[in-house]
Amino acid sequence: MQIIKFGEKLTCPIIVCLGYFGCMHKGHVKLLETAKKTAAEFHAKVALFTFSNNHLKLLGKDSSVLYTYRERLEIYNSLSVDYLIVADFNNDFRSMTGEEFLRIFKDYDLKGVVCGYDHRCGSNKLDCNGIENELRGVCSVEIVDEITVDNVKISTTLVKKLITNRQILKANSLLSEPYFIIGNVVHGRGVGKTLGFPTANLQIDAEKLLSQGVYGGYTYVDGIKHKCIVNIGRTPTFGIDRFNVEAHLIEFSGDLYGRELKVSITSYLRNIEKFSSVNDLANQLKADTEKVLND
Repeated sequence: MQIIKFGEKLTCPIIVCLGYFGCMHKGHVKLLETAKKTAAEFHAKVALFTFSNNHLKLLGKDSSVLYTYRERLEIYNSLSVDYLIVADFNNDFRSMTGEEFLRIFKDYDLKGVVCGYDHRCGSNKLDCNGIENELRGVCSVEIVDEITVDNVKISTTLVKKLITNRQILKANSLLSEPYFIIGNVVHGRGVGKTLGFPTANLQIDAEKLLSQGVYGGYTYVDGIKHKCIVNIGRTPTFGIDRFNVEAHLIEFSGDLYGRELKVSITSYLRNIEKFSSVNDLANQLKADTEKVLND
């Protein structure tokens, strides 16, 4: 996948997917599949448009994100996107009308545009009809219909709600891959090691949406898959009120400090609780381990 700045020239024909793509849920994947099909017909490449920064902050909305920009790059690349067209969402971009926005795309060898039925672009919130009118005679415009689950529209907002409510299985069923966290492993307190459960402490972006609890998941180290227990939140048994993300890699021995780790979350195990003794905590961690291994 090649990353280019918005407006930077490309020499090959492209089909562009319009959106923000804060995650890749089933609706987004449908857009991408549609773009790939059209690209094959035109012998073109697929380009995904997105922002490199958190546009929600500038808009004064809930600024928590399902995935950081670094994590989104991981997803787009895994889905075989050819080009990522990236813009910085700032006041200049925010003031651009939909027509002005699309005019920049006209400078590309644009063969087609794909967007969702409810997509809006520009300061004037140009809708799909407006997009079709603006690009008439320039390229094809394909509008992807609403995709629902249990009669509810699949959206980033829905996935956020499910993650917040720890409904991991349902959230994962809507995503292109299980929900994950990427972070660098940093030094922690080392208490887990004394209990026989050493943990990798992940340095996480403050904007990342995380819901406190103990989870099951997995990670890969040097190509080998390791199931893990993931503690997201505080550690009240030891009186630690700081929010942390710690992963215990089951049946793993090695030094992970300084390495980047991608931890995929597959199940919700339990609430975080304050245990009356360290032994009680250790026994609970053993039970958590058995549950994760048997999943």
